[in-house]
Amino acid sequence: MVQLITVVGGMVVATAAALDNGLGKDHAAMGWNSWELAGCDITEDLFRGAVDAMAAGGFKEAGYQYINLDDCWMATERDGNGDLQWGANFPTGHTLGDYVHSKGFKFGMYLSAGVKTCSLRDPTNRTAVGWGSYGHEEQDAVWIAKQGADYLKYDGVCAVPASPSGYNRSFQTLDWEQVVVSRMGIALNNTGRQIWYQYGSPYTWNRAGVPHWITNVNASAGGLNSYRSGFDMGDSFGLVGEQINGIVKYAITQCQGNVPCDGVDAWADADCLEIGNNLTKINYTQAATYFSWYAVANAPLIMSTNVDTMDPKIKSILQNPRVIAIQNDFAGRVGVPIQSPMVKGGQIGNVWAKPLSQSATNSSAGYEKTGVVAFMQGGYGGSNSVTVYWNDLGIDPSAEAQVHDVVAGKDVGVFKGSYTATLWSGSWSTLVKIVPKKAAADASE
Repeated sequence: MVQLITVVGGMVVATAAALDNGLGKDHAAMGWNSWELAGCDITEDLFRGAVDAMAAGGFKEAGYQYINLDDCWMATERDGNGDLQWGANFPTGHTLGDYVHSKGFKFGMYLSAGVKTCSLRDPTNRTAVGWGSYGHEEQDAVWIAKQGADYLKYDGVCAVPASPSGYNRSFQTLDWEQVVVSRMGIALNNTGRQIWYQYGSPYTWNRAGVPHWITNVNASAGGLNSYRSGFDMGDSFGLVGEQINGIVKYAITQCQGNVPCDGVDAWADADCLEIGNNLTKINYTQAATYFSWYAVANAPLIMSTNVDTMDPKIKSILQNPRVIAIQNDFAGRVGVPIQSPMVKGGQIGNVWAKPLSQSATNSSAGYEKTGVVAFMQGGYGGSNSVTVYWNDLGIDPSAEAQVHDVVAGKDVGVFKGSYTATLWSGSWSTLVKIVPKKAAADASE
């Protein structure tokens, strides 16, 4: 394991290392999670149905890998050996890993970093604390590896507040992170199994006055593949901007451009995609914006929606190969606002940009192999024109560049200096690749 060192404002900072598991090198995780859809109503039948629907719906072919079982799968007590047990709603839970694998997917599980999980089946039984992983990290890592787990969502939100007297009362929050987060990471490594390690809720400690939590040595011994950059997503278009804003704010103010903090090996997770749940009537244009936002921010594309009854138009958004390619682009950089970032009222910039490393459209027709992706969002309160300028993208303003509509999969045209799109309200957006024309000497090669 390699621990990287960077300099932030003249101060040497040790950065969190990635797990030695070979995961997260090319792009953030993609998959499905049970929580937002089912919560504690999850059952084995429901979960198996989701696996079947993911397989039948072409999601594996679209790049989705993980099918993750969230909280409330476990019994409220450990067995006589201190091992976790499957709950009554999972009578053959021990076979789920094999079932997921038989469908070509990877199996994800949930554990709590504290002595309880966030959602107690019997909240009146405060002595039933046996199913949290605090003090059982090695044992639980071995147990989930035996279940065939390929992904761990390790919940830290309820860890400290749920601790009873005698647990961690002497810990400071930074100590908690250093000891608990790294301890599970080391335990996962020691299983010898490749298990994606995602840890939750860094903003808990940012609010407590502990800055740069991921760039300190908290988890450097155990490492992470991804970490939550904010709080739980809800079925609301308005929350999407807040979550993505959190990723970008973190990348800008805390990472200082350091790759392990905002890209490859340590992906910032904006929580599950709820496109398709539609309790709040997210429309198709908003859904496309929602998905594009996640892709530009390199956020894990982990759905939590009913795949079996999914609207075909929503499915086409979630399986759009061109947008997924933006999230998968191995440059591993978070797209950031380049115009009006972090403006008043919680609104975020109208134009975002992210450098690309993969070949772009028309690279064989006199254009560069790589370009920049620009996400252009409409303003608030009516139609408006949004312009992205080459200067803001690091492109020669006198250069011609091919503009390609990523969502629609079509060339828009060749432009010089800037490109203007007419969009409507805050729900309309366009995601475009901007690929500059090669210099004359290069183009003749």
